[in-house]
Amino acid sequence: MAQTKSSQSETPPQSQPAEVTKTYVGSEVCESCHGDIATQLQKTTHGREGFTMRSDQGCETCHGPGSAHVDSGGDPSLIRNPKKIAARDSAGVCLKCHDSGKQANWKGSVHEMRGLACINCHSIHASKSDKALLKFPHVDEVCAGCHLEVKSQIQRTSHHPIREGLMSCNDCHNPHGTITPKLIIANSVNEQCYTCHTEKRGPFLWEHPPVRENCLNCHQPHGSNHEKLLVQNRPWLCQNCHMDTRHPGTLYDATNQLTSNREFARSCSNCHSAIHGSNHPSGRVFTR
Repeated sequence: MAQTKSSQSETPPQSQPAEVTKTYVGSEVCESCHGDIATQLQKTTHGREGFTMRSDQGCETCHGPGSAHVDSGGDPSLIRNPKKIAARDSAGVCLKCHDSGKQANWKGSVHEMRGLACINCHSIHASKSDKALLKFPHVDEVCAGCHLEVKSQIQRTSHHPIREGLMSCNDCHNPHGTITPKLIIANSVNEQCYTCHTEKRGPFLWEHPPVRENCLNCHQPHGSNHEKLLVQNRPWLCQNCHMDTRHPGTLYDATNQLTSNREFARSCSNCHSAIHGSNHPSGRVFTR
């Protein structure tokens, strides 16, 4: 049987509209509409000469080529706005330049994994801080926007001098990412504490094991209502480990708090004064 040709001709595939080629138009064109933003930008790091040494595209370094945006009369969908794109893409704009130093570990960091971008903390066009283009005048205010528990701990009786302005969160933490837990900038918690509390570093002839293990065994770094940032008052703090050793292991509670001299003043530290470690030949129990 002879093959018959279909009487209906095949419909030719529809051609896709050609993608508009975007080109750079220069910052002067941007300033003609966004003059207020350009004025603010000139006061920031990105408005100074050092930025032009990294890129000669000005505004379009971050926002992409602006020709289509300009030709359309300002269609916002035709220009890159870091506030309206995915957090990872938004951060990627900044990482084109800020990919080393403190920002080197951003990818895979806690803040990146939780969907944050640079613009959650930084204001590129109109920062409120003297350094780092922050949204608030001080870095602690930026951190407190999310870390409310820590903010409340700083208000406690015993605290590091953060609220007095003598310390800030980034003295201990790198918000852009680290290879250590809790974004601390040292290799361990103890090493972080030793940067200020050098007298606790040792080595000691007689080491106190929980002290050498982790300062956080006894201290709450952000703030405590117990003296010396302790997680618990003495002698109860000490009794977490020393339940029934050497001298009578009395459990101090409400029944004997008015009769035991071990609950007054510095409690256990009245005698065990070198509690972080001792170099005295007779300091095995940290009494000297």
